[in-house]
Amino acid sequence: MMKDMTQFLKSDNDLILGVDRTFNLGAVFVTNFVYKNTKVIRKETGEHPIFIGPLFLHWEGSYLNYHTFFSHVKARIQKSVRIIDLRFGSDDESGLTKALDDVFPYPGTTRLLCTKHMKDNVSDHLKNSVGCNDKDRLQIIDNIFGSTGLVTTDDSVEFDLKSKDIVQKYPQFATYFNAHLKDRLFDHVSVPMKQLKNQDRLWTNNNCESVNHVFKKSINWKPQGLQDLVTNLHDITRVHFADLKRALYGTGNYELFGQYNRHKVSLQCWLSKTPEQKERLFLKLVNDCKTAKCTRVIRAVNSNFEIPIPQRLVKNQIRAKDQECVVQNLDIKIFDVYIDKS
Repeated sequence: MMKDMTQFLKSDNDLILGVDRTFNLGAVFVTNFVYKNTKVIRKETGEHPIFIGPLFLHWEGSYLNYHTFFSHVKARIQKSVRIIDLRFGSDDESGLTKALDDVFPYPGTTRLLCTKHMKDNVSDHLKNSVGCNDKDRLQIIDNIFGSTGLVTTDDSVEFDLKSKDIVQKYPQFATYFNAHLKDRLFDHVSVPMKQLKNQDRLWTNNNCESVNHVFKKSINWKPQGLQDLVTNLHDITRVHFADLKRALYGTGNYELFGQYNRHKVSLQCWLSKTPEQKERLFLKLVNDCKTAKCTRVIRAVNSNFEIPIPQRLVKNQIRAKDQECVVQNLDIKIFDVYIDKS
């Protein structure tokens, strides 16, 4: 899981890693990363399938636990991914988001918030705390998240002007908006949208929600003991990678996409291979990250302007390479399922 996710971080600068905590699977919480595997598509839908990244089993949803998990992921990523343009997306869970910000600080990474959850929170506040009528409630949500709403503004000046219009028109909403919403909308919705290829679509955490549903369905919505839960989680990820392997020879639920079709072999050819040869063919696919642009860039906050990050001096590159070799020689195998024992 970690290796495959790392390859996508190296190959696609526009990739967003979703992260979320799942409840009611057993005595522990399960927090995991998800991403879309762009090397294959589903035969039925033509869409890239959602893959599960590193998993964290923990008993408390505290900042310290999340910090431990994210620090572990960062250490594994930095061994082979030398990019600073990472994007994470999550719900607005305070311990989780604070740990993400501290482990992957800005500048260098971008954190997006799920706009679906933000809409739900705004709607709930307006309905239950303010007593706003349905017409005004829908209008406020449209003024913020609509096609010409606050989050679509081009710069901070326009953002501030539209913010003032909203609080002046709906003064009962002003306190909540200024204290809990305005900065989050600018930093984690409006600005990140300008850095994405598809700037017309608000980001949601639907990929994580889909995986959460798969987790709960696999246990028939009944909490499991720790050992059974780990077995179920392992089986789910194993099926994903089994389908990825089957795409090499044209069977299963996925098919190779775009330039990754160069890895395809006939079923007859595949059956003639030894287990070792089959594994080498599969690893070539997993390790292939040369088809996408992986130039490191710095993007302007208020526009689409970007410039490449200057390359390091040759002398420094050699030193970094030597240091990486030392780390690789001392590397200890760590399972991608991380269990907090505190």
